[in-house]
Amino acid sequence: MPDSIGTLSEQLGPKKLLLLLICRVRLYSDAMVNLLAQHEGLRVIGSLNVAPDVVTEVEAAAPDVVLLDMGTPGAGALAVAILRARPRTRILGLGVDEVPLQVVACAEAGLCGYVPAHASTGDLARAARWVAAGGTICSPEMAGHLFRYLGTTGYGAQPTTATLTQRQLEILHLIGEGLSNKEIARRLSLETSTVKNHVHNLLGRLQVAGRVEAARLNFDWARRV
Repeated sequence: MPDSIGTLSEQLGPKKLLLLLICRVRLYSDAMVNLLAQHEGLRVIGSLNVAPDVVTEVEAAAPDVVLLDMGTPGAGALAVAILRARPRTRILGLGVDEVPLQVVACAEAGLCGYVPAHASTGDLARAARWVAAGGTICSPEMAGHLFRYLGTTGYGAQPTTATLTQRQLEILHLIGEGLSNKEIARRLSLETSTVKNHVHNLLGRLQVAGRVEAARLNFDWARRV
């Protein structure tokens, strides 16, 4: 977290910071709402699950910061849709594993930063204040990966990781390791038929013809970051 957070936070003035939480697990969202309410200057104005009208609900709520659970299926695409409808919205990713591809996906989706899976509620509160004041949250190590990625790719010219779900990212990595559908199912404790469906949807989102191209794309992304 940057040392100058106090300076940026002063720009917010005395009004409470309005937060909107989008989380796929009700138990987690209820706990976060209660914990964030204990932090001075913060107000959680709503907690949403992903639904067809979620973007409309975000527009109506007009939050300062959207806290988005990045484990939610299609979280990257949802962030893009929110920002298209309400460009001034600041989005902070929750529960992000600090691995290059996930952080790149957050950046590609237009997030202002992320809070890693091991962060505390206090870390989340500070990060929300920081991005609301115009800052960006990213660890120095991951920032280095992002710069290397942007420096070695024709940004936006190829399919990106932003529209992939967490499960699809996992399967893409395992395809890159050369695993078959049956081996992936065993690794992830899934039915083989479920993996086949994921792979089919994954290839469509990546706009590639088969597993070999997907594996090559995964390799290219990993090499860039």
